[in-house]
Amino acid sequence: MNLKEAFRYQNFLDRVFGAAAISIQVRDHCLTQTREHLCNKVNPDADDFREEVKTEEEFFQNDDVIRAMRFLIGEKEKLSIAINKAKKSIDLDIDAATAVNKYRQKLNGSIAMMMRFKPCNRIETEIGHKFNVAGDPVDYKYDVKVTSEEAYDRDSAKKTMKEIISEADKISSEIDAAKVNTQVEYTPVFDVNDSFEDVMNTFLSMQEVTE
Repeated sequence: MNLKEAFRYQNFLDRVFGAAAISIQVRDHCLTQTREHLCNKVNPDADDFREEVKTEEEFFQNDDVIRAMRFLIGEKEKLSIAINKAKKSIDLDIDAATAVNKYRQKLNGSIAMMMRFKPCNRIETEIGHKFNVAGDPVDYKYDVKVTSEEAYDRDSAKKTMKEIISEADKISSEIDAAKVNTQVEYTPVFDVNDSFEDVMNTFLSMQEVTE
């Protein structure tokens, strides 16, 4: 598999491992419940009996899921080591390039948001106070002309956006090319599109073969 596929498979392992962790924490998966009917105490003709409460949901036993999770840990380790080895074989530092590109995209988005505020002129009304000829205080209204102007260099900001977008696109292309053209020495055990149930069934089948 190439590096791009390896990253996708890494995310797949994370997703399946998360589903497994949720499964073993479900109360009905952790406990079995029995009900003991003590009929004989009140009815000598009746026998006591015990029943096991079964859930309608079908699920994988926690012991099996835990074994599968330990297997997934091993696969995660093998894949992570293989990915790191593959990364070292290329000139581009993918992690650093990706992190820096996030900064470029954040700057681009911030400038775009900044430029949404347009300068404008408007009239507001204020209330003043004065004394009339009788010496009594009275209020009066008057207009206030409010003018807003851009507090930055718009042309420079637009130029920066173009440069940042161009740089980000260039680095993104280099990252994509590196991911596609770099091979990772790892053989996947599961299909990347498998569900948690698919993974468990495959794992249990593997266990049967080895036993």
